[in-house]
Amino acid sequence: MSRVSENSSSAALNFSLGKAKSKLEDLQMKGSTLKDISRPSDNPISNVEALSITSNMSDNKQYQRNADYALLHLNVTENSLEQLTDLLVKAKEIAISQSSDFYNADVRKNIANEVNQLRNLALSIANKRVGQKYIFSGYSTLTQPFDVSGKYNGDTGHTTVEVAKDFFLPLNLNGKEIFFSADDTSDKNTNPLKEIKQLENGETIENKRDLASTEGEKLHKRDNIFAQLESLSVALETNDAPLIQNLLEEFDDSISRLITLRTRVGSITSSVTNSKSRLESENIEGATRKSKLIDADIAEVFSDITKHQAVLKTTYKSSQGLMNQNLMDFLR
Repeated sequence: MSRVSENSSSAALNFSLGKAKSKLEDLQMKGSTLKDISRPSDNPISNVEALSITSNMSDNKQYQRNADYALLHLNVTENSLEQLTDLLVKAKEIAISQSSDFYNADVRKNIANEVNQLRNLALSIANKRVGQKYIFSGYSTLTQPFDVSGKYNGDTGHTTVEVAKDFFLPLNLNGKEIFFSADDTSDKNTNPLKEIKQLENGETIENKRDLASTEGEKLHKRDNIFAQLESLSVALETNDAPLIQNLLEEFDDSISRLITLRTRVGSITSSVTNSKSRLESENIEGATRKSKLIDADIAEVFSDITKHQAVLKTTYKSSQGLMNQNLMDFLR
């Protein structure tokens, strides 16, 4: 029969008390934080997965902020295109009504003022800003894209924004593609004198007077919305009905171009919206998975706390006899 020393009994008692108190402390910590993992060593695999989910959710929140920013720009752009379309439709209605011989020169001069106001409104739309940034100046967002003469001072850049992982979308249109016709040759012909070929062939100046303009030494085609409105105003003031009629096709082309651009903006807006919805779904799924990994089962935790409190209490009582022994007990 082996002999159990007092030191061995005391060590066993301390071990049991320490183990019970440690377990109860761990459960109380889970109960106070409601987390099943308080240290990485508690569950390394779940902890790594939870950190990865947290990182993805953080990225998604930034993508959502990018999407909100893109939607702001796209909505302003779409509203601007809608206003421009309505403006050109109004100008076309004026051109249609004034291209006939029904109205006289005095009436046309009065209506020219309305066309001038339409041009001023178009210039205001062209220089629209979001915050301090111009939306139609390409990359040069701090540069006013159009001056009072209708000259474009921006560039042809498209700012892109990442609205999901490796998914970039443009959030702007530049002023050139909006206000200039698709066959504008100002950036294609190295020699601007090609534009006056008709003059060299002896054709009349009137055929080009509404679309040609000189700026310094350069001569380039001014087939843009501002030039069309200016031409309509000049034609009304000079009572030039044939010129008014010639402008109808130009207005049709510009309206068609704006509709195409609105379709493009709508498509991009739809993509951004879908991406944002997908990110929200991913965040919900990630939060659910993360909760399963690190959150404590409340009912289970508090049940275990009650159980281990009873265990600790029992351990104290069972060791009470040994702890209360004195010198006389050992001398008996």
